[in-house]
Amino acid sequence: MWSSLAVLLIGAVVTAGAGYWVLRAYRRAGGGVRSPMPALMSCGIVAVLGLGIYLAIGRPELPDAPYEARLAALKDRNPETFTPDETLAVLHQAARENPRDPLPLFYTGQLLLDQGRAQEAARAFDAALRRDPRLAEAMLGLGRSLVRMENGRVTPEALGLFQQAGALTNDPAPWIYQAMAAMQENHDDDARRYWGEAYTRMPEDDPRRDMARQMSANPRRGG
Repeated sequence: MWSSLAVLLIGAVVTAGAGYWVLRAYRRAGGGVRSPMPALMSCGIVAVLGLGIYLAIGRPELPDAPYEARLAALKDRNPETFTPDETLAVLHQAARENPRDPLPLFYTGQLLLDQGRAQEAARAFDAALRRDPRLAEAMLGLGRSLVRMENGRVTPEALGLFQQAGALTNDPAPWIYQAMAAMQENHDDDARRYWGEAYTRMPEDDPRRDMARQMSANPRRGG
């Protein structure tokens, strides 16, 4: 319904703009002996005809059928075949249908962050946390988004999120980011400790394991 009203509003603005340009051109031409009213009336007639056709066949009182139809068609497809935009559409619909469920918003944030849309991802993770303040994965996602927005710098706000997430999950990532924050402040002892905490949480096949072990011994040596 809102999109239908938006179409009508845009049409009204365009029509008004057309009338304005006609009148301005008439005045710049010096007015002449002929009245501008025929041209202005033509703009009005076109607008009325367009509105009449839209009301006759556009059904402005109904939701956008093409969008709803696309969503319905997606439900019959394998989610693995979805494009990113299709996945976002399905997640948006799921969030609307289940307003208290944080997971559609969390997965939206993950997808947006993977696309490099850090600000939008941060909003999605924040919305997920408003629904479940103890969702560690959303804390971690929001912290990562903030770091991405600051070009790799772990801000105090992001650090607080990583600290909270570290207390709720065995994921090594919160400890890696805490180590990064300590290194940025030249707190080498803290950095070694955080790298060590990350190392103990990494499975044997984690490709970051050697780096974490080396950094826990000497954070300034790097990988």
